[in-house]
Amino acid sequence: MSDKYLTPEHASVYAQSIVDDLLGLRVGDALSINTEEVDLEFAKIIANYALTKTDVTVKIVVINNGRPSQVLEFDPTPPAHTATAFAMLKLTHISKRSALDDSKYLNIQIDANNLAAIQKLGHLAEPLEVGRRISVPWCIAYVFDADDADSWAPLLKKISLSIANQDLATTYRRQSLSEYGLTTMYFEGPEMDFSVRIPQSSRFISGHHFLPSGREFISSMNFDEITFLVDNKSTSGYFTADTIVFGRPVRAKFVFKDGYLVDWTHEEGLDLLFSFDDMLRRVGFLSAKDGQIQVFLGGARVDALAEMPLSEDLLPDWFNTSLYNLRCTLVGSFDISCTDNTGHTHTLATASTFTI
Repeated sequence: MSDKYLTPEHASVYAQSIVDDLLGLRVGDALSINTEEVDLEFAKIIANYALTKTDVTVKIVVINNGRPSQVLEFDPTPPAHTATAFAMLKLTHISKRSALDDSKYLNIQIDANNLAAIQKLGHLAEPLEVGRRISVPWCIAYVFDADDADSWAPLLKKISLSIANQDLATTYRRQSLSEYGLTTMYFEGPEMDFSVRIPQSSRFISGHHFLPSGREFISSMNFDEITFLVDNKSTSGYFTADTIVFGRPVRAKFVFKDGYLVDWTHEEGLDLLFSFDDMLRRVGFLSAKDGQIQVFLGGARVDALAEMPLSEDLLPDWFNTSLYNLRCTLVGSFDISCTDNTGHTHTLATASTFTI
């Protein structure tokens, strides 16, 4: 295999899928792309292809340590259309970490108030989620190291199978879970035994998003995930999960009581992380797809609320308002069951046929 797995042809196909399938750009859309410098060349490929669809200037905002460092503009051939709508794209780079020297991360002294430094070191599982509903198409797209075949292959397979067709299954799945009227979910297996409550004002989100105008778009290549909020005071029990702490992989056991993380596999990185924000020791939301459940400690997602509050002060008290997120991928085999709003218990998935 070539040491550069992502060929120019692959990059072009991915860029076209972002523009056509995820954002669904149209003539008159003014696209803004946020990217780190490492992915600037890929952002330019997207910008040039977007121009053929929108005929409106595309802006690339280059982010350095969490702050804009430069803005590039790509103009169509005049005469151009006037911008009639807007769209947003965030490129998130995920690097392979296997070759990292652990000591170079664990021995660094960090100011807990310096969010830019924290983000740069990468112990937030990924950049902060888009935490609000916005009235334009938006998308978070992952970019991997060029030679990271293990990450690129499944993403490119999704594209080749047609994102729009696959999303039909996600839409059906989301509707089915919504109709259950879930109130509590239980996870049981050799590595876990925990439960969480699902507030009635949490909605299952994934796949297609609909704007007030009726326009639809897909917000991420993780369109096959179902994401939902949990009551931050409800998690009880324990689970074992893989996560990323200060740029290195960690497998840890997390123990909860009355919604609060009371014990975990202690190591320097995790101990420092949980000292940043007390609400990081409570669960904010879960994401589920076939064969994988991810528990997000910390901030919840406003776009998963059934009704948007007029201000942050009006958020429900079960909503986790932390600025941080820690993505925890559950390990081992397990069964999932639930209780609905009539008090009946259902089996959602088993370890042998793990399909949410």
